[in-house]
Amino acid sequence: MDSNAILLVDQIYQILKHQIKSQLYKENEKIPSIRKLCDQYNISKNTVISALERLIDEGLIYSKPASGFFVMEQKITPRFKQANIEMQNIDELWLMRRQLETFNGVINVGDGFPDTAWFELLPLNKLLQKSIQENRTKLLRYGSKYGYENLREILCLRLSRLNIKTAADNILLTNGVNDAIDLIIRYFVESNTTVLVDSPIYYPLLKKLQLTHCKILEIPRLADGPDCDVLEYYLKNKSPKLFFTQSISHNPTGTHICAEKINIINTLCKENNCLIIENDIFSEYTEIKNRLSSHSNFSHHLYIGGFSKIISPSIRVGFIVGEHHLIDKLSDFKAILHVNSSEYAEQFICTILQSKFYEQHLTFFKENLKLSSKLALDNIKKLGGQVFYESTDSLYCWASFEHLDFSHEMMNRAIENKLIFAPGYIFSLQGQQYNQWTRLNIGVAASPNFYENFNHFLNNEH
Repeated sequence: MDSNAILLVDQIYQILKHQIKSQLYKENEKIPSIRKLCDQYNISKNTVISALERLIDEGLIYSKPASGFFVMEQKITPRFKQANIEMQNIDELWLMRRQLETFNGVINVGDGFPDTAWFELLPLNKLLQKSIQENRTKLLRYGSKYGYENLREILCLRLSRLNIKTAADNILLTNGVNDAIDLIIRYFVESNTTVLVDSPIYYPLLKKLQLTHCKILEIPRLADGPDCDVLEYYLKNKSPKLFFTQSISHNPTGTHICAEKINIINTLCKENNCLIIENDIFSEYTEIKNRLSSHSNFSHHLYIGGFSKIISPSIRVGFIVGEHHLIDKLSDFKAILHVNSSEYAEQFICTILQSKFYEQHLTFFKENLKLSSKLALDNIKKLGGQVFYESTDSLYCWASFEHLDFSHEMMNRAIENKLIFAPGYIFSLQGQQYNQWTRLNIGVAASPNFYENFNHFLNNEH
């Protein structure tokens, strides 16, 4: 389906959706037939069918064989909780709780997830039914300790696009990326272990490492990747065992490691026997092909990926790629902790990746991300913000504002103005260095509501 056809489908979908929401058609009332819609809007049958499938997928209509399409009974939407937010101990756990809650009218500026509108071309309900029908007999067993084999085979093909050469037996499926990270930390890290991390760092990773009481050393993240001088010093003088980093779309700065630094980091870590843990959760966001694990034999790499940021945060499937002997040990370790990962979810992801809708979804998603990035950067600059790195293929922007220090008092005033920030200090052990910085979600920062609320808040602060 070309871009014009997709646009036409969206227009018909929006028209019918508006008519249903405005109760032009009542509950259980029949909507116009496919033929009538074709004549009314002078469009093809396939365009109408695609629009109707989206309405079915969204639960707005249902079909009766040989009768047509009818308006679904509209469920009463539960009221969201009002903004009564606990303000004690504003730390990593505080922000994690905010990610899992919805408050009426409050804008979560540092939200961890993409805009739901970017997923409109992915008919998850339809694909779920397809997955269940195709795999019905396979859902009554645990499956391989490595995870669903068909998905691992597909991952091999997709990873080859990044010059990551691997086989299915070198891939271990997990219950999401965070589970993959947790598995690696439990396997490798003890209280006397030294590990390296980016600074600022993905804050759930920081929290997981702190629970082990290990020695955490931070490598400053620059616009082109980690500071290699600091990295070299720590590698040669502190004997770290692991280095956790992200090659592209770094959380929270949105930066990418340049090709030159990829070579330097790989050489330094290999020479100093440090295993690179590469988290590539945002891999599908960009056309950049260089990764730390590209062309690797995995003697000093473990590569982590997943689907929560591109398909759904509710379908928890991640994966680890590494040398087979280590993957085999990690699979046994996974069995001790979880028995197995969810083959039900893995088969669902496999169905999605093989469907015609997935590539359409990627194109639509990336176009929205690029457009939102430009709008977000314009909003931030109009608000007087300073951006650490300008990107059009990252979910986050790392920004500071001259008169905001993200103190407890300021955060409280922000919430009174319907704004929840992700304060910079929770993204580092040495939090005070980022007191004036915050992570902004690109989709949120692109919205007019963000600009209006933030501008009003800044004027009050001044």
